[in-house]
Amino acid sequence: MKKKCSTTVREISFIVLVLFISSNLYSQTKDSVSNPLQITGMVDVYFSKNFNNPASHINDFRNFDVTENQFDINLAKVTFQKAASPVGFRVDLAFGHAMDLVNSDASLGYEKSLRNVEQAFLTAVVPVGNGLTINAGKMSTHMGSEVIETAANINYSRSILFAYAIPYFHVGLCASYPFSSQLNATLYIYNGWNNVVDNNKDKTLGAEISWSPSSAFTIIENYIGGPEEANSTNKRHVFDTILNYQATDALFVTLDADYGQEALSPSGFAIWKGAALTGKYTVTDVSAVAVRGEYYYDQSGFTTGVAQALKEITLTYEYKFGGSLLTRLEYRRDWSDQNTFEDETGAFTKNNQNTILIGSVYSF
Repeated sequence: MKKKCSTTVREISFIVLVLFISSNLYSQTKDSVSNPLQITGMVDVYFSKNFNNPASHINDFRNFDVTENQFDINLAKVTFQKAASPVGFRVDLAFGHAMDLVNSDASLGYEKSLRNVEQAFLTAVVPVGNGLTINAGKMSTHMGSEVIETAANINYSRSILFAYAIPYFHVGLCASYPFSSQLNATLYIYNGWNNVVDNNKDKTLGAEISWSPSSAFTIIENYIGGPEEANSTNKRHVFDTILNYQATDALFVTLDADYGQEALSPSGFAIWKGAALTGKYTVTDVSAVAVRGEYYYDQSGFTTGVAQALKEITLTYEYKFGGSLLTRLEYRRDWSDQNTFEDETGAFTKNNQNTILIGSVYSF
C-alpha cells in the first residue's frame, strides 16, 4: 500500500494552459449575473530538504511532500462548480505529483482518462424534510481530518494517518441529511477504496455522523468497510474519530484517531491504528503557528510495508500575502522503532529523518 509518484514536462505545460483559460473564464463568469457557474483554482509548490540526504531524494512515509532537495509542483487545480438548485455539479481538474500519487495506474485500471480528475460528481437536493443531498460520481474520501488541498489543512505536510490509514477517493453515491443544525448524517456506497472500477463483486459501505453540541465543539465519527483486494471477500474496516475544539478565537485544537483491520487468508487480521493531535494558534489576521504530534502503529506492516511504530512531530509557521498567497515554513521529525529511513548510500539504516520545507499556495 506504499504510494509513489512521478510527473512530466507535458503535464506541467498543460497545467499552465488550463490555468490561463480558466482565469479568463473566471473573469467572464464573475461579470455575468445570469451564469451561476463558479470557477476557482490554486497552484501549490514547495521545496523540501531532508537532512539524511537520501540517495533517492525521497522523504520516506510522506505523500504530498515526497521529493527532497528540489523544487516541486505538488498540485495545480481548477474547480468548476454549480450549486444544486435543485441539481448541480462539481468538477476538479488537478495536476502535479499529488495526482500521480492519488491516481496510480493500479487504482485507475483502464480508465487513464480520469488521472487528472480529482473529483467529478452530480449533486441533487431532494425536498424531503430538511433537504436530502445526494452526490454521485468520483469524490474525495469522507475519512480523516485532512484533505488533498494544502491550504485547507493546518500543516503543510499531511499526517501519517492521511497517508496510510485511510483512502484518498472513491467512485459511488452518498446521501446526506441534516437532522438539525447540530446533527448531520451521511451514508455512502462505493465501488471500493482508491479505485475507479471495482475489483471484486461486493461494494464498500461508509457512514459519517457529525454532532456539534456547541459552537466550539464538534465530534465526527466516520466508518468505511468492505472487501478491497481483487476477487476477494476478505473485508477491510476502518473507524475514524475526529474531535474539533475552538478553545478561543485564536486557538483551535483537533484530535484524529483511526483503527483499521483487514481479514487475511487463510486466517488472522492485519491491524493498523494511530492518533494525531494538532493545534493552531492565530497570531494575527495574516499569520499563525501550528504543531502536530502523531503516533502510528502498523502492527503487521500491512500499510507501510514494515511492522513498526512511527512517530512524528511537525512545527509550522504560516503567513498570508495579499489574501491570495499562503506560505508555510515547516520543520518535521519522523522516527520509528525500526531502521526504515534511507541514508545517503540508498540503504535503510536510520530510524529517523528530519526535514525542513517551505511551500506556497496561490488561490484564485
